Amino acid sequence: MLRKAILKNLTLFLLCLIPLRVSAAQTFEFVGEFGGKGEQEGQLAKTVSIAFSPDGAIYVTDTDNFRIQKFSSTGTFIFDIQMEDPGVFRFINPTAIAVGVDGAIYVMDWMLMHISNTENPRIFNYGPGIHKFDAQGAFLASYPLEVLNQKLKSLEAAAPGLDAEGNYAIIIPNGDTKRSFLLSVDAEGNLYVCDKGVVYKLNSDGQPIARYAIAQPGAGQVIQPADMTVDAAGNLYIVDEKGHRVLKYGADGTFARAFGDYGDADGQFIAPFRIAALTDGTLLVADKAKYQKDFVSTLPQRLDDPRRFLNAGVTAGKMLLPTEGRTFRYRLRRVQRFTTAGDFTQKLLVPFQREREADAALLLKGIDKKGNIYYFNRDERTFKKYARRTTLMPAMFQTELKLRYTRDLQDVEIDNQDDLDADLYTRADFDQEIIRDMANAKLTVAYDLNENLRLALSNRLAYIRMSDTNYYRSQDFEDFRGTFNQDDRATEASWDNRMQLDLIWVRNHNVYRYREARAFAYFSTVRLDFRNAALDSQNFRVFDFGANLSDWGGGIHYDFGRTFRLNFEITHFFGANNYTYLDETNVLYATGFQEANTTRAVLFINGFF
Repeated sequence: MLRKAILKNLTLFLLCLIPLRVSAAQTFEFVGEFGGKGEQEGQLAKTVSIAFSPDGAIYVTDTDNFRIQKFSSTGTFIFDIQMEDPGVFRFINPTAIAVGVDGAIYVMDWMLMHISNTENPRIFNYGPGIHKFDAQGAFLASYPLEVLNQKLKSLEAAAPGLDAEGNYAIIIPNGDTKRSFLLSVDAEGNLYVCDKGVVYKLNSDGQPIARYAIAQPGAGQVIQPADMTVDAAGNLYIVDEKGHRVLKYGADGTFARAFGDYGDADGQFIAPFRIAALTDGTLLVADKAKYQKDFVSTLPQRLDDPRRFLNAGVTAGKMLLPTEGRTFRYRLRRVQRFTTAGDFTQKLLVPFQREREADAALLLKGIDKKGNIYYFNRDERTFKKYARRTTLMPAMFQTELKLRYTRDLQDVEIDNQDDLDADLYTRADFDQEIIRDMANAKLTVAYDLNENLRLALSNRLAYIRMSDTNYYRSQDFEDFRGTFNQDDRATEASWDNRMQLDLIWVRNHNVYRYREARAFAYFSTVRLDFRNAALDSQNFRVFDFGANLSDWGGGIHYDFGRTFRLNFEITHFFGANNYTYLDETNVLYATGFQEANTTRAVLFINGFF
């Protein structure tokens, strides 16, 4: 009854500590790659922007190569748009790009526009604008974001330059020419440009519709726009990277709501920077929250592993890695799904390959209408496409199989110098030969259900066989039982099998506030057979011993904070052994049978000050 009560209380305690919703998070898997370093078709330079058409085609602004490239949904090059005649249009610094439902292509750029009635030198306004191309890449028109053909009030920022004919001219830049822009297009073909905290809404012909400043009424916070998108209803969503939130505006520019706050929990953000409105009516938002998952192996460390010098212990609240054992590390990024009302619905994880240095520098550049994500490798100039996956993700598995076999041989000879025999140093009085064979195998399979939960199953099987043979010098006298040769051999064989299940819950990933909880359960069995018997045929002495032992147990450890950890363990041991001993004359000298059944429970708290 006591045992049942302890198990019941342990189960209730675990249910209180471990989250009830334990399910594998939806993840992304790598499905393809396109691009490459260079200036040829399908190749890219370092500065790129990406957009997607409703049919899944991919459009990339290749800023440094002054062109736009179109790819299929699988990354096959289709066509590009380049400056063939500067008199038609000119790429100066093309950046943000958007594609309408009709296939029209829009790209942000800088424009030079001659101010009327200025000659010798001619004066040009230099400001942001939009180039428009049709679905086949033919140039249609350019739209300045503001009026650029009129003389500005101030010439303080004017700089000398050359016009299209190579004549001396004066160029007046409209603000910081290094600033970035956000560009989106809705289902009606209306354009939205975010520049310096102001949203400009234009129709498909470049005519102004509305202009309004980005703000959240009553909040009094500075907004740092990082990305924006428009849903099917014409609502505009702007990601506020500094404010760790998303702002929603109606089609008429009125503020609707804000959602999100700082943190790495569901529905929270850490510097969100990418957003997309999907065809299924939901929103995907990516932030800079990241998680590092370590799998500590029992394999020897690599000589070049920089973590091998760390000492085991606790520093600044973080559990450091042990000095022994190889550690495999991979990274998880996340993307969150929301309704258009700002309600969190799902978390999606992006696991990067373990110990692949190139993956650490990947930049998330875009999310298409179906929810596929595109990371850019600036060193290799390639895009990597990841698609959603609901089945178990191979990258979330960590598997280790360790096999080992050893054989030990020992030979001991003892020659008693005090017996004054004539065979000193030529014939030992005692000779012992020991042979020990040991084989063990350990299989560990771990799976990360999400960035917080890991489930691990391990099985360890060990086999040991030992023989110990002893040779004694024959005696010239009889003992009370008669004359027997005392040479004997002891043989021992044992099997040890242990299975363990672990559930690890990382409650806080912060380096300085790291907390975790762990629950485990195991079951092990041991089979032991031992026999000692005389070698001489006239000596019947033999001792047989056999044992079957088992134990199971479980427990938890739980971090209350940086300095205190609660531990609770319960173990139950049970088993039986029997033995039989026959003397030299083959007479039963002793026999016996033993049983054991023990339960142990312990609760303690570790802490440091």
